[in-house]
Amino acid sequence: MDAFDCLGLERRLSLDDDEISAAFRAKGKLCHPDSGGSVAAFESLEAASQTLKDPGRRLKHWLELENRPGDLRGSVSSELMSLFTELGELLQQADALIREREAAGSALAKAMLEARTQSVRDGLEDITGKLDALVASRVAGFEAVESGAADGWEVARDLAFLSKWQGQVRERFASLW
Repeated sequence: MDAFDCLGLERRLSLDDDEISAAFRAKGKLCHPDSGGSVAAFESLEAASQTLKDPGRRLKHWLELENRPGDLRGSVSSELMSLFTELGELLQQADALIREREAAGSALAKAMLEARTQSVRDGLEDITGKLDALVASRVAGFEAVESGAADGWEVARDLAFLSKWQGQVRERFASLW
């Protein structure tokens, strides 16, 4: 399936969420089962929308459609490797704190963990900003990928790791509320 074609969008990497959402709404009016469309067609439309809304998945899909050889397996950039250590330590701290909070038997015990909880939350917010900035920098390089000046598979690998890490951080942050 060509997600770009499914949504009636030009095959390019520099799409924003508003363009994708507008295309989804327009096609959705025609494909939705309540409007005489089929469930399968609407599900395909939803899948296409989800693929294009995620920059990493959009890039991987584009690379495959353009028959650009490469693989998602491999090493990530040194910039991400340096962040990996910081992220790993923070996630370990969050996991330990979550276990302590779950084991705390009283409101007083939980209250005594509040200062540490806030510190870990602050760390998670800080690393979220770093991850978001790295995603934005990779997305900003999509033009170079389209022109062939940058290795699209390296960018796709970075985005795959960043997306995974963002999900892990969101999960820990939610557990600390």
